[in-house]
Amino acid sequence: MKYRSVQFVITSILLSVFLLPLSVNADHVVKKTKQTTETVMNGSNQKSSKNDGTTWISKNKMRQDDGGATSIIIRLDKDKVFILNHVDKTYSEMDLPVKLEENLTPEAKQIIQVIKISSSVTETQETRVIKGWRSQKFSADISISMMGMDMPMTMEIWASKETGINLKTFRKFYAVLLSMNPFTKGLLEEFQKIEGYPVLTKISMRVKGVETKSHEEVITVEENRAPKGTYDLPSEYTRVAYNPLILGNGNSQR
Repeated sequence: MKYRSVQFVITSILLSVFLLPLSVNADHVVKKTKQTTETVMNGSNQKSSKNDGTTWISKNKMRQDDGGATSIIIRLDKDKVFILNHVDKTYSEMDLPVKLEENLTPEAKQIIQVIKISSSVTETQETRVIKGWRSQKFSADISISMMGMDMPMTMEIWASKETGINLKTFRKFYAVLLSMNPFTKGLLEEFQKIEGYPVLTKISMRVKGVETKSHEEVITVEENRAPKGTYDLPSEYTRVAYNPLILGNGNSQR
């Protein structure tokens, strides 16, 4: 996989993790929007994309749809996590707790062997109101190294305790998402420092002089009944080996 593709995948995965909505009493639906821009060193924008995402949550179930290409279903009631690829009409399945190395494709295992990641999260005293929720700013510095190449990343995370989302339950699903990907499985302890539910996340990552910026924001959090089958596997989908590299870019697993 090309470095630039990895760059987009990592930023997409992190945004998916930090804007996961949760509540424990009834189904909730969260609408969000994401803007990604690739910028070269002279400041001109080369590529940009924008897409909306939706997440459905019940007490023990979650479904996250990002841009229509892929979906993640977490079933705590069955100790399972499913990753749907709508392009190929395939799905991958893992038991909980996730044992990542036992579920990866050969391609993904090769990526893991050459990637080193470390992170630090800092709480700030800066606050602001976002969509009516009083939020606090947290800053994260993430160091990513692959085959001698450094890919520094910074994150600006605005988290709120006023969204009505149950934070204890949020952390359970959040831990599953982090553990199921080689780019994030080692970051859980540091990111537990974030108090509140992230309603706005900004990411900047630089690879070979190319900077990718992503901006994702929660638009609404509403209580609603999920449509029938929301948390179930489509009957026509075929099971394949798990490949975390499809998350965020919708590429085929084949």
